[in-house]
Amino acid sequence: MEEKQTAPHRTTARILDIIEYVAECPAGATLAEISRSLKIPKGSLHPLTSTLSNRGYLYYNTKEGRFYCGESLFIYGNKQINNADILEQIRSVMLEVNHKTGETLYFGVLSGLDVLYLIKMDLHSQFRVMSNPGNKLPAYSTSYGKALLAQYSRQQIEKFYPEGCLKPITTHTLATVDELNDQLDLVRRTGFAYEEEESTIGIQCVGVAIVVEKQVLAGLSIAVPLFRYTPEREQQFKILITKAKEKIEQIIAEQRIHWVFSGQGTIE
Repeated sequence: MEEKQTAPHRTTARILDIIEYVAECPAGATLAEISRSLKIPKGSLHPLTSTLSNRGYLYYNTKEGRFYCGESLFIYGNKQINNADILEQIRSVMLEVNHKTGETLYFGVLSGLDVLYLIKMDLHSQFRVMSNPGNKLPAYSTSYGKALLAQYSRQQIEKFYPEGCLKPITTHTLATVDELNDQLDLVRRTGFAYEEEESTIGIQCVGVAIVVEKQVLAGLSIAVPLFRYTPEREQQFKILITKAKEKIEQIIAEQRIHWVFSGQGTIE
């Protein structure tokens, strides 16, 4: 029996909107900015921000008059991460590949039509790439994002992007849904997805999907500076990332009950 969908609780939705908005403002946000951006009257907003500040989910700097993310978000977020031994095991697999290649690896999931980065492994990397855990990018602009989108048909992809055009992240980002679908056809045939400076200038990536019990759960990629990306190394990357994919799929399969990172990425 399917659970009946209900309208979101207004106050709860506003609280979450406030936290999410402030989290996207590294320089903090004033009450007026939050009010204007979220269209919440200051009279209704003030008690919400006061409660969040008192509970430590927001921090209010009185000198600046700005709100920042509070320590409670850090504490409870890290409890979730620390309790998720499954991610630690995945990190160990990624570390092996990072050590062998000297290149950065990423692991993440779909969040709507974006990819949400869960793990970045660059301990032995010779070149640091900017994207970090918690960041999001349009799935069509990344290699493992394309690997995740490949689970959907051409018709579904067209519905996801009804305008037919894709917002550019760099000058190399795919411009149209037709281009994206052509690449996704290749992903479905070969199992590998590619990115060439589409989300980050100077970086080329190869990615794969993590599939458990025929369900696409996550993606894995290697990010490499263009000047170090050769056909010979690409073959090495494919071999190593395929082995890593198999190990990660086994880790998740054995602890399926503890996998809590998919579901938020469901595309309607």
